[in-house]
Amino acid sequence: MNVYHRRRRRTAPSPFILLLFLVILVTAGTLAYFRFFRFPLKVLAKTQTIELGSDIPAAASDYLAGKAAELATVEVDTTGVDATRAGKYQVELDYEGRRRKVNLIITDTVAPQATLRRQPVITVLGKSLSADNLVKDVVDEAEVTLSFDAQEVVDAYKPTELGNFDLAIYLTDASGNQTTLPLQIKVVEADQNPPQFTGIEAVQLDVGQSFDPLAGVAAMDEIDGDLTPDIQIDGDVDTSRTGAFSLTYTIADSSGNEARMVRTVTVSDPFAHLRGSNVITVSGAASKPLHAVLEYLDLDVRFMGLVYQDLTTGDSFAINPDNQYRSASTAKVFVNMALYDAIDRGVYALDQKIQYESSDFESGTGILQGMDLKVPYALSTLADYAVIYSDNIAFNMIRRFVGRQETFDYYESIIGHPTNRTSTSMGAADAAALMNELYTSDSANFKHMLDTMRQTQFNDMLPRFLPQGIVAHKVGFYNTVYHDIGIVFDGDRPYILTVFSDGLTYPSDKIATVSKLVYENR
Repeated sequence: MNVYHRRRRRTAPSPFILLLFLVILVTAGTLAYFRFFRFPLKVLAKTQTIELGSDIPAAASDYLAGKAAELATVEVDTTGVDATRAGKYQVELDYEGRRRKVNLIITDTVAPQATLRRQPVITVLGKSLSADNLVKDVVDEAEVTLSFDAQEVVDAYKPTELGNFDLAIYLTDASGNQTTLPLQIKVVEADQNPPQFTGIEAVQLDVGQSFDPLAGVAAMDEIDGDLTPDIQIDGDVDTSRTGAFSLTYTIADSSGNEARMVRTVTVSDPFAHLRGSNVITVSGAASKPLHAVLEYLDLDVRFMGLVYQDLTTGDSFAINPDNQYRSASTAKVFVNMALYDAIDRGVYALDQKIQYESSDFESGTGILQGMDLKVPYALSTLADYAVIYSDNIAFNMIRRFVGRQETFDYYESIIGHPTNRTSTSMGAADAAALMNELYTSDSANFKHMLDTMRQTQFNDMLPRFLPQGIVAHKVGFYNTVYHDIGIVFDGDRPYILTVFSDGLTYPSDKIATVSKLVYENR
């Protein structure tokens, strides 16, 4: 018996199912592309151009548009860019593993800048002139070549006939930018004129004042040019004693012509009656403000310690700089600095809060004594209060938290010597060292502290007679002790002034007047 099996016919997938499957594949591929391969942030420009010498754009926002949170995760790699050379480079951008390259073109379109050392140039027949010796103050972002020829390098010129000639020196940088300096040459048969001195005048100095015999002195020769480095000086000046001293300056040019000048330096002591028990020193060009201060204070200097220092020139004077006084509230400066230093080292955080304790209470200056002391206060707030309001409670909370001995350790590391930790002593030189540290530090917290020192509520001493807002300072007063220490931001010549006193009559008025005299006579 035969059995027949019906074979089931296979049916082809319907076109709809095929289309649906294709759509799924395309969608999945598209999503995968956008998720894993396509750079998701908008590129501002495929190619950027900057001038040689400009800062290389290094922030994600320089190349991309997007939300701040997205841009914060972008890594910008500029290691392949040579900032010193014009050319085409690539900057690589990495966003969560997806990368994109942007072209960065550095162009050099600026010609070199320079000046001639002298004009006209007088030279002797047959003597070679060097282009390097005739040009100064060359400024360009690329390497510059000097030449007497516009097309090829000719770095020397040797005259072959007498007379006047018009030449030029060509400055060409590595990118081909060129500047022309017209040069007038006078060729003579022989050099018979000696060099000429300038800046050699009689000098009046104070005892102890620093003196540089070459400061402001120059020697120029019509043929050899600047001969200042070759000046010879015979004689010496002893500023530790009064008297008249002679210095002889000599210079000779390459032809043997010699110039000689004698200078008289007189050292005097107009304030000899104030010396003895008082230490008075001056350096640089600080005699004028020192004289004004001494004439005003006269015998009152015995009650005081002062330091003045020009932060631009270094000129300074000091009166009893190492005398120690009870620091009073000037101690809040180094305690705050010790706190900020610890914060910069990651020991504490600005927003860290601490709780008041009964041992922190102290009457006198401040605002915390009238506020709710049951709530904790951020270290940043306490530090501001300690400076702006000279808040005693804030100061005590900070010092307890950081550690009394730790704050003294920091203080002594700045001033360079041990101090009386029982009465918290300080002198004018110590305070000046603190001000120097505040001024020169890169710490953002120290810069903030200088800002708060401009906002202090106690402005009856250093700032009283000065333009408003230019003094960053901290006062300290207790019984007969009156101090003020700070930095005066006088345009492009800021200076330190620290004034300490004990037993001075009308101390606030006298410290304010000293500050005014320094400001007007510096």
